[in-house]
Amino acid sequence: MTTAQSHGSPITMIDRVASLLQVFDGQPRLTLAQIARQADLPRSSAHRILQRLVELGWVEREGYQYRLGLRMFELGSKVVQRERLHQACLPFMYALHRSTGLTVHLSALLSHEVLHLERIGDWPERRDAWRPGGRQPAVHSAAGRAILAQLPDAEWLDLSVPPPATVYGLHTLTQLRRDLERVRDRGGVAVDVQGCTAGITAVAAPIGPSGSDLRAALSLCGPAETMPVQEAGDAVRIAAMDIWYASSGLTRRPGRPARAAVITRTC
Repeated sequence: MTTAQSHGSPITMIDRVASLLQVFDGQPRLTLAQIARQADLPRSSAHRILQRLVELGWVEREGYQYRLGLRMFELGSKVVQRERLHQACLPFMYALHRSTGLTVHLSALLSHEVLHLERIGDWPERRDAWRPGGRQPAVHSAAGRAILAQLPDAEWLDLSVPPPATVYGLHTLTQLRRDLERVRDRGGVAVDVQGCTAGITAVAAPIGPSGSDLRAALSLCGPAETMPVQEAGDAVRIAAMDIWYASSGLTRRPGRPARAAVITRTC
């Protein structure tokens, strides 16, 4: 064992916590002695780790026995929900791309950025920030502002406004507040006209109602000069609602899906 390991390095501590949690697989309740033995940990170390996990809600104690806490189930359910959402999105994203000719993105809010999880469409080809795995500042992207508009002010007031990439971008928190009000007035649809990237206009709608933990959005982007903003906004809003219903296992809403006008250039 190295010196770092003997003094409890972060990696060693993570390994200990992981080995401790793994003993609950298939065993709903265990005593401290059972946990220490099966995790191959000193009893004192197992007790110290368990005390902290109980404080965090990851483990619960009942008398002399321990079991996984509700916080663990909450985190696990969020992973399942996100995977269900991703699978539910794909058919709607392909349909939206076919009906509009625009590029469709599924994006999630991560701290001060949006991460593009999925993309249907090949345009823009040479823009790394628009590809799956690409990130963009939340305040400068349509997807980011669609999600931010659903959040209480306290959850985004600490956001800074980085310098915009173009002259059309937002520069201050005051401009951001005004834009988020417009998003709410449009029923949750955010519009970015060349503010994130010159020559590209994007419209986005959040997936799920206000208060949802998903913090995900569906968006359409296309060339600024030919982008049918109103029609695209209607289409992406309805598709986002349909995705939410499908991922939640609810009955599909009645009514005919809106279609955006097909632009002259395929994206």
